[in-house]
Amino acid sequence: MLSLQPHRTMRFRLTVFVLPLVVALSSIATAQDDKGDSAAPIQLAQYPGAPLEDRNGNLWFGTVLEGLIRYDGNEFVTFTIENGLGSNMTRGIVEDEDGTLWVATSGGLTKYDGETFTTLTNYEPITVTKGWSEHGNHRDLWDVFIDSRGGLWIATADGVFQYDGELFTRFEMPVVAVDRKWLFTPRKVSSIYEDQGGDLWFGTDGAGAVRWDGKSMVVYTMKSHGLSSDNVSKIFQDSRGDYWFGTANGGVSHYDGNTFTTHLRSKEFSKHSGWGRYFAIHEDRRGGVWFGAAYEGGGAYRYDGESFEYFTGNPGLGAGGVPSIREDRSGNLWFGTTGGVYHFNGERFINFTKNNPQLPAPTNDAENTTDAHKPVPDSVSLEGGT
Repeated sequence: MLSLQPHRTMRFRLTVFVLPLVVALSSIATAQDDKGDSAAPIQLAQYPGAPLEDRNGNLWFGTVLEGLIRYDGNEFVTFTIENGLGSNMTRGIVEDEDGTLWVATSGGLTKYDGETFTTLTNYEPITVTKGWSEHGNHRDLWDVFIDSRGGLWIATADGVFQYDGELFTRFEMPVVAVDRKWLFTPRKVSSIYEDQGGDLWFGTDGAGAVRWDGKSMVVYTMKSHGLSSDNVSKIFQDSRGDYWFGTANGGVSHYDGNTFTTHLRSKEFSKHSGWGRYFAIHEDRRGGVWFGAAYEGGGAYRYDGESFEYFTGNPGLGAGGVPSIREDRSGNLWFGTTGGVYHFNGERFINFTKNNPQLPAPTNDAENTTDAHKPVPDSVSLEGGT
């Protein structure tokens, strides 16, 4: 098997900008300042994701339709299908031990070796089904993952595949979603995750969550275990050992090893997000578990082990949904929203834009408990029972 150890170092290299001293008439300087203050923010993209920071300190932002954006501390560079990306729609990015980037796109898995983008298309013989992707559902990627053994996995609209360095081989799921349960395709897998014990988890589109211990599989569903929805978008295990499942239409499920409970479920059903859509779950360095509500006006929630705190427009996050949350090498949290990219300084959210790419301060403690949050809105129920 291809050995691709994940790059886990969390050191963040902040770039210090030294501005040249400009000697000018005070009236001209004042006019320039006024112009800068009033300039409208230029967002990175229409729907940017939270960034991956690579080993060199570059920030990589995925987008829905505008390719992959790199910021090196000085300038933004955009890479698209013209540079070798499989598609301008990117859904995931990881860095391996050698510094190679692997990008999940809707047109295939793209490899970046620091100089060249290459989209990999060598699959074992399969029956190609076309739907959402012109290249076939097997190349419509929703996640890319490197496990602790160095194995490279992709989650696609046609299921899960492993890559050995030369060939993609199908990894058969024990279940396929039945009619009217799936949102995209019956075989689609949205996410892959490895827990603290080394078991791999797969979030499916309408067939629940699948757990594989290397020998056998267990399927967790609404009917069998009390999962809040069988459309599982994100799976995460926190430092307490508890599991969290973000779903596409049923809020968030919590699993303590014995019982499933439902949280952050909307009190009213929406035709766009059901009872609550959550694609992002992340634990900060102080043990706070963050959830991004991926619908307009959704905001973000933080769980401290006892209660949820709600973050929205007042501390600066904006009114957009939050499909992605990442952490840089210094522990600063970044949020990709439908209204732009933000990072959190412990008190408020800072909008990171093209015309004001303000990086987190070196002394930033992104996990401080503050009063920047709001009470959970009346439209959301913290617990909906088992």
